[in-house]
Amino acid sequence: MATSELARPDLPTFADLLRSFPGQARLALGTRGVLWATFAGIVGVVCCVVAFAAIGLSLHGSDIDPERRKARDVLTLDSASRLLMRSILASSSAGQATGATPIAGAPWRNFTESLVTLCRDFGLAPQTALAATCAAQQDFIDLLGREIRALDSDRKPIDAAALRHLLQLRDEITELSLSTTRTADELIGNLIDEFIVALLVLTLSTIGFVCAGLVLILLVGRTSMDYHAQWRRAAEAAQEAGASRDMLSEVVEALPAGVVVYDAGEHLLICNSVARTLTPALRRPDAIGRTYSELAHDSARGLEAAGMGPQPVQEWIERFRSRTTLRTRQADDGRWFDWSEKGTPGGLTVGLRVDVTDIKQHEFALEKARTEQANARARYQSLVDTMVDVAYTLDVETGKFTFVNAAVADLFGVPPEKFVGSHFLTHIAPESIDRVRSQTTREYRPDDLGTFARFSMVAAGGAVRNVEVRARRWVDDQGRIVSTGVIRDVEERVQLERRLDSEMNRLRSIVESGGALIVLVDRALNVAMVNSGFTALTGIPAADAVGRPLQDILPCPLNPERTKRSRFAVKRRDPSGRERLIAITATPATDADGAVSNIMLLGVDDTERREAEQALYNAERFATVGEMAGTMAHEISQPLQVINIACASALDEFAVALERGDQPDPAFVQGKLDRIAQQVEQASRIIGDLRAFVRGTSSNTSEPFDPNEAVRRAIDLTGHGVREAGMTLQEGLNPQLPTVLGDAGHLAQVLVNLINNARDAGGAAISIATGTVQENGRTFVRIAVEDSGHGIPSEILPKLFTSFVTTKPSGKGTGLGLRICRRILEEMGGRISAANRAEGGARFEIILPS
Repeated sequence: MATSELARPDLPTFADLLRSFPGQARLALGTRGVLWATFAGIVGVVCCVVAFAAIGLSLHGSDIDPERRKARDVLTLDSASRLLMRSILASSSAGQATGATPIAGAPWRNFTESLVTLCRDFGLAPQTALAATCAAQQDFIDLLGREIRALDSDRKPIDAAALRHLLQLRDEITELSLSTTRTADELIGNLIDEFIVALLVLTLSTIGFVCAGLVLILLVGRTSMDYHAQWRRAAEAAQEAGASRDMLSEVVEALPAGVVVYDAGEHLLICNSVARTLTPALRRPDAIGRTYSELAHDSARGLEAAGMGPQPVQEWIERFRSRTTLRTRQADDGRWFDWSEKGTPGGLTVGLRVDVTDIKQHEFALEKARTEQANARARYQSLVDTMVDVAYTLDVETGKFTFVNAAVADLFGVPPEKFVGSHFLTHIAPESIDRVRSQTTREYRPDDLGTFARFSMVAAGGAVRNVEVRARRWVDDQGRIVSTGVIRDVEERVQLERRLDSEMNRLRSIVESGGALIVLVDRALNVAMVNSGFTALTGIPAADAVGRPLQDILPCPLNPERTKRSRFAVKRRDPSGRERLIAITATPATDADGAVSNIMLLGVDDTERREAEQALYNAERFATVGEMAGTMAHEISQPLQVINIACASALDEFAVALERGDQPDPAFVQGKLDRIAQQVEQASRIIGDLRAFVRGTSSNTSEPFDPNEAVRRAIDLTGHGVREAGMTLQEGLNPQLPTVLGDAGHLAQVLVNLINNARDAGGAAISIATGTVQENGRTFVRIAVEDSGHGIPSEILPKLFTSFVTTKPSGKGTGLGLRICRRILEEMGGRISAANRAEGGARFEIILPS
């Protein structure tokens, strides 16, 4: 609640303070107190003036500073003259001795400077000692200076007259020193006397000032005590008034109605928070103290600015002054208030604003209810009639329908007005009556969650249709148990579900009867479904496989981010312990965003086919060995011939040595033996390459090897046959090739097959080269085999690496070589491609990961 406040006056000026000070002092001290304070002030001021005057006179009466400077200069001259006399006596007694201290130096300079300073600063009177010397100081200094310089340079004694003058000056200096000392003593005595008088005056002044101060303190203390007593009485009165005011404020603020109080001049004195909420003008900081007319005009301007049109301000003022009219008005926040004003015997006007919002809203609600009550059932009926499902209300005790919507005619072929009153069991199909009766006759409980059931009902024309019923029971105002729900025709959905189950069973039978391994995994590579073929190959039941990570039961190189179909082969032992080779095709399924959602793995047992293919491959390899038999004989015959010649040469050397009776040449024999060893090693290498080729493998495990070694081995095995065909075999090997992972013998077999195919294609030359290539940031080894033959026919090129496809004449090729070459390279993680060269001939390119 806000209350009126006294207006604070402006800050007074210094002149105002001076003019008001006598009156304020008289009010605080009284007339007698003002007289005593004035007398004490005058005494204090007089004492201060007398004390300062005494101190000033004592300071001006003393002339000690000039005398002190004069005594200091006399003492300096006396000291310099003594030093000069000692220097002269020392020089005179030293005679012609060397090393004597020169008098014309520091002693003479200090003496002359002290004499000049004393004579210049003080101007000695004629009757004073040294007056005559100061009058003729320059002549005296020049005369005595010449004598002293002569004494220093020529050791000539000082003139007697000059020396007497100097001694006379020394006596005058002594006399002046004594005179100065006496004068200083007299000045100090006078100064002490003057300071004693000044101290006495200062003491008396201080006593007078203290007495005046005590009088003022007593007056101020008495005034303060009177003021404190008055302040305490005023504080108690103010506390009582504040308590009364606070109590009144709390009472007014606690009222649920708005309260405003105006004085006789219609100025606002008090208003509570409810009143400020109703009247925006009362929210202003300066509202207290303003008249009702001003506040009314401010409120009208605010309402008109808010777009509420012209306001009857004059009518408000007249109603306020009449203090009899009661009116109802709506506030900004939507609440309704009754406004009234009433006068008091003291001339105040009390305004009351009572909140009648609840009453007003109740009146509006009653009016609205009366308006809508007539149309409520029509709107409800219209709403439920738009539903496709049948909405109903059922009296559980009688089992009869009390309300249905228009959809009942579509489902049951009966108008709603005829359907109401029928028993619900008459519409249930015979096969569902017992189940429906058990659900509808159960005991009612308030926490019943309702009913959701699917059963058969007799529809229009006597047809039996499947329906879903959702219902809930409750107790109406009359205490009857009522069931309200909807009936939905789901016959078409049931038929679809049945067809879907049939299709799923048929699909399941197809999946199970295919004989292939089928696994469905999700994006996280967890198994979602397996078929019986999976269980047959792995021995893992479907119940144990579903939900497990695929890598735990069937490790395979599967990338869940890859959206394209991929193929790979994995090895796994079957329940009998036999190792099986399974060829798997992984087909990803993507969602609407293109991300992989599931992956279908289709696996085929490729063991028998691979074994048969391996047998055919071995047969073709043995046929190739037969073709290379002549090559091997030629290759081995050359080392044997060299060995034979080397042995014959060594034996001849031994025979010649025996005939001479001498030892054979060791270097010669050693060279022949080394050559024999080299040829034996070459023959062993050729036989080893042939043995590895015949066996088909040199190791059962993959390991890193140099691809150039496999190329050289293939060149050694096929070189003679190429030369016999009249062709040249050119090689371009990169010595900086990285290693690859796999089997060097298998790669050599692939290259032997490609070189033999190039030889059979005719042409004049075959070239084989190695190098590296970058793909997707990785390094790969590339091996290229090219020939200058007739090339590959265009109709065979797309299917060149499939089984039983060959470009050789009938009876010469099986068509399995390139198919097997591709399988070997795929097992090493690589690939092979073929193309025709623009200049003629074919080009085969092998890519292997480093």
